[in-house]
Amino acid sequence: MLHIVLIGVGAGLAAALLFASLISSTPLAFPLFCVTGVPIAIAGFGWTPLAAAIAALAGAGALFLFMPPLAAGAFLLLFAIPVAWCVRLAAMSRTTDAGTEWYPYGRLLLHATGAVAIGLSLVGFLIGYDAESMTPGMADALQQWFAAHPDLQSQPTRAEIEPFVRFNLRLLPYSLGAIALLITVLDLWLGALVARKSGRLTRLAEPVWTAALPIEAALAFAAALALSFLPPPLGDVAAVFAGATACALAMVGLAVLHAVTVGNTSRRLVLVVTYFLLAFFGFPIFLFAALGLAETILHLRARRFAGTPPSP
Repeated sequence: MLHIVLIGVGAGLAAALLFASLISSTPLAFPLFCVTGVPIAIAGFGWTPLAAAIAALAGAGALFLFMPPLAAGAFLLLFAIPVAWCVRLAAMSRTTDAGTEWYPYGRLLLHATGAVAIGLSLVGFLIGYDAESMTPGMADALQQWFAAHPDLQSQPTRAEIEPFVRFNLRLLPYSLGAIALLITVLDLWLGALVARKSGRLTRLAEPVWTAALPIEAALAFAAALALSFLPPPLGDVAAVFAGATACALAMVGLAVLHAVTVGNTSRRLVLVVTYFLLAFFGFPIFLFAALGLAETILHLRARRFAGTPPSP
């Protein structure tokens, strides 16, 4: 038991350092911040979910001692709780006549989506998010940036800048929800990868492209998207949920691509080109979100899996 506590505390301190790196303003600050959840995931996957819970509390405690209390709250809501909760679910299994069944990837993704959206919404309430009040300051900063670059051929006026800033701030809850889920899933994947390479991961490897969301995810996305057009704060909260759910659907859409290209000689090329386009352009994510939504409703992989779609 003592070694579990020590592992958890060490992982929590490492996660706290990664989280605090954001204030360093170095080129590596944001990448390090994004992997805050990895030490917690390694502790949970490599030892026990209890180690992940201890890491979450230890990291929050360290941040509470050396940074403003808001930092500890953001750490818990954005990284610690979602990662520790998903690690706990990933460790769940049951024995059947067919063997050991682990908690399905699709359900894990659904829980991660909910945990991330709830955490991000609560952080928004803690720090305050008001697009209208933020617009003048953002417009001033952008105008000053253009003024500092007189060599640019196009110098927009203040009347042109404000609508642009207002539009982007309105989209921010959607994008933050999607980015937060992407970071959480990446941290969980990296943590599981490290645990597996070290021989400490007890969960058996499964093809991640079998992940499927239940129909409730499609209904939740439709409801959140409709509610996101309401005035703040309800509209902003709904937008966070819509963005996170859209990201989850896009991941399922990518899983469909992985599934239907199995055995294809051009599979590697197709996947490399797809991820290149996603990394450098981004807009194909909407196509994969639509594909994931169609898969969730229509089970498009059913033919690929001999008439039986992956169980959500």
